[in-house]
Amino acid sequence: MRQKKIRFITLTLVIFILAGVMVGCSSKETDEIKDDVQVTGTPEKPDKKELHKINVAYNPGTGNILGFIAIDKGIATEEGIEIELVPFSNSTDALTALQSKKIDVAVSFGTAAPLTYVTNGADFTVFGGYLSGGMPVYAVSDLEYKGLESFVGKKVATARMYTPDIVWRGAMMEAGYDLEKDVTILEFKKPSEVLEAVKSGNADIGIGTNSTYLQSLEAGLKTIAWSNDFWDPVHVCCRPVANTTWINENRDAVKAFLRSYIRAEKVLSEDPEYAVQLNMKYLELDEENARTMLLETNQIFDTDPKSDGVRYMWDRLIDMKYIDPADIDVNDHINIKIYKEALDELTAENPGDSFYKELQEKFINYNSEALN
Repeated sequence: MRQKKIRFITLTLVIFILAGVMVGCSSKETDEIKDDVQVTGTPEKPDKKELHKINVAYNPGTGNILGFIAIDKGIATEEGIEIELVPFSNSTDALTALQSKKIDVAVSFGTAAPLTYVTNGADFTVFGGYLSGGMPVYAVSDLEYKGLESFVGKKVATARMYTPDIVWRGAMMEAGYDLEKDVTILEFKKPSEVLEAVKSGNADIGIGTNSTYLQSLEAGLKTIAWSNDFWDPVHVCCRPVANTTWINENRDAVKAFLRSYIRAEKVLSEDPEYAVQLNMKYLELDEENARTMLLETNQIFDTDPKSDGVRYMWDRLIDMKYIDPADIDVNDHINIKIYKEALDELTAENPGDSFYKELQEKFINYNSEALN
């Protein structure tokens, strides 16, 4: 019996020892697996930062090439914003939608129209630039343009309150011409009506817009001058505008928007043929018309607010009695600070880049009144 007890105790001890070794091996193996997972496993990715969406109104007749580039190149995404393009065929609908906060930014609707809305109670602020110049003046006959004197004695069709209308009238007045005596002005509501007046022979000359330029070529009209010839260098057209409160509440997004457009401007300057392809895509034009529209219309694309030009336009609107400014200070509706911050950041990030250096020089020239 004694021997049986000894065997039983010995066997029990052996079993416990073996079990301990097995548990130890199992525990060690589990630790090794855990260690292996920690070393070779893929760490969890942080949540992707949500983009700030900006609804941007534009005129599909004139396009928004800087916006097209910012979207297509992924620049806007890199800057942390999503640009949602919203087409409007006229400035009234676009700016009314802006005032009612249905959209965030209006890009390609001139300068005169937003300023007029300001005098009617809209709290809009111009905070950047898009397009200057590029408005055609066309005629049926082979009229040889010799300067503003060529308009004297002619029937001139123009779309009242559109930017080229202000530019042309302002230039005539500054040159000393009497618009009631020296020319016969035929006023229309739409640029397309100006085009039809010249095509039909009811007008000798039409003060056109870039949205009707291709149609004027198709109709066989001759471009005798460009709006750039009238106000240089203060001729501004399409200015990005937004509600002042929206700008103040979304300052980082506004700066990201401007950074995107400045970078897109650089792409346009370096690769205009790429931009032609984008106009084909977004405006649904064939290659010839896309190239003509973008590169052969004297259009100047830049993101600078050009506040000197905006003030000049404001003063001419007052001279023509198109607006009653009352006690409104136009300077309260122009913001050049955010653009300058965006440009300074890009300049610092790209030291030695001549493009940004040139933009810095232009900023001083285009905004001299504000800076002084």
